[in-house]
This record gives sequence, structure tokens and C-alpha cells, in this order.
Amino acid sequence: MILNQDGGTIRGMDAREFGDMACARLAGRGGDCEVRLVSGDTLIRTLEEVANDPQTSTIVAGGGDGTISAAAGACFRSGKTLGVIPLGTMNLFARSLGLPLDPAEALDALAAADERPIDIATANGRPYVHQFSVGLHARLVHQRSRLDTSTRLRKISSTVKTLGRVILHPPRFGVEIDTGSGRTRQIVSAVSISNNLFGNTPLSYATVLDEGVLGVYRAKALEPGKVFRMTLNAAFGKLREDPDMNVETAQKVTLNFPNLRGGSKAAIDGEIIQLEQSVECVCHPGALRALVPQAYAANAGTAPASLKMASA
Repeated sequence: MILNQDGGTIRGMDAREFGDMACARLAGRGGDCEVRLVSGDTLIRTLEEVANDPQTSTIVAGGGDGTISAAAGACFRSGKTLGVIPLGTMNLFARSLGLPLDPAEALDALAAADERPIDIATANGRPYVHQFSVGLHARLVHQRSRLDTSTRLRKISSTVKTLGRVILHPPRFGVEIDTGSGRTRQIVSAVSISNNLFGNTPLSYATVLDEGVLGVYRAKALEPGKVFRMTLNAAFGKLREDPDMNVETAQKVTLNFPNLRGGSKAAIDGEIIQLEQSVECVCHPGALRALVPQAYAANAGTAPASLKMASA
């Protein structure tokens, strides 16, 4: 069990006490449990050590979406099973799994969870569980990272402040997209490649994690008023209904940015990275083993079916 002490929720806890309690709750699954408390700058190194340990079969990660994404990548590469304890601000992947957002309730759900294969995606070989994005979302994340996000309240406040700036000054850039049926070129304000389609939820996250598809989202070049409308649609879980949003599915997507400028950024599971001129996103169906609570089946059963054709 790896607990990121920099996670939004765990800051107000005794991390060691919580870890010991968490191991006791999961004892019924069998095997020994070891707790490692880490900070953000030691997380990756610790995950690599644990992933390479032949005595470890399951990595239970506690933290925000960045922590969970890193742990998922380590499990994907090593064949370990992933468990998730939501200790962040948004906890998008925990929501996708149908986990309760209260950490204690999430532990109870994990104790009775089933181990099953789910999908994971890669962008130029880098694993991700939520989305790879360029444009509006990436700019929001990049500008927010310069503000104080040390607490949940401050992160929400920083998001609202940054959102206003992005709405007033939306990006515009050229992209060539190939989803397997031919390459198209377009001037857009946003491109996002998600691991499975987002559900009709106020926060954009997948409600089904085993359909074996990527969600391909692209927004036309937008003026501020249309960005505001799209933001409202996203807030009400109606992103697909926005007339300037095109949505389709694919198993592999190649993005090319012919006029890429130096310093251009992308976001992958909420982390800002340097944007490469060509990016290949690939869905890996069933390649990640995870502890999936029983509530997931009920949630997945009400999720919308995959789109087979691009929507207008």
C-alpha cells in the first residue's frame, strides 16, 4: 500500500494510523500488507521498486488522480493488480470504478471487490487511465498549476480563476487526426483522447472502463461565448450535445501538430508535459488488472453505449 502524503484528503489525517487501519480492513483478502508513506517527489521511485518486487502481487495506491495514474502505469508494465483509495480532490478514476469517495467506505468496497481486467491507454507509450489533452483543458491545468492548490478549497478556487482566463482567451491550433478511417486536418480549440468514452456526468470521466475504445473529442476553433456554453454543457454532463464538439471512438488515434510551436504543452491525467509533434494514442483492452467494487457493474449497466460514428 502506497499512500501519497501530499494528497488533498490525507493531509488532515494521521497517515500512518490510516495506513495501518487500511491494511486491517483489507486483511480478509489474504496475504501480508506493507504500508509505504511517500511524498510526491519519491512516488515514482517507490512505485518502480514495488512493481519490480516479485513478492508483491497487488499495489493499493492512495492519493489523487496523478498518484493513481502513476500506480496504474506501474501495474500495467509489471502485471500487478491495482487497488485505489481516493485521497485527492477530484478522484476521477475512483469515480469511474464506482468507488465511494469517503476513504473508509472505499476500503470496505475494496475488501469485497472483484479482480478483473479493465482498459488502459498509452500516448507515445506513456500509460494513462483518464485522458490525454491539448488545448483548452491542457491550458487550464497548466495555468492552474502556477497558483496555490495546496488544499481542496484552494484548488477549486484556482480552477475557477483559471477557467475565466481560458474562456476569455481560448487557444486555436491546427491538428491532423487519423482514427483509422483517413486523416483529417482542422483548426481547433481542444483535442482530448480519453480511455473509454466519458459518461453523461458533471465531471468528465468514463463510467465504463472495459469497452476497449478511446473517446476522441475535438472542439472547433471557438470564440469566448462558445467556450462558455461548452463549459456549461460539460458541467451538466451534456458535453456530447454541444454543437461545436465532435465525438467518436477508435482503438488507435494519431495526432500530428504541423505548426507546433516550442513550449507547447499537453496534459496527461492532469500532469503537464511537453507536447510532441506527433502523438499516437492506443487503447489496450483488458491490459490492467484492478480491484473493481461490486457497484461498478451497476454503474456500467446504465452507461451510454459507445459511439460508432462521429457525432455532429
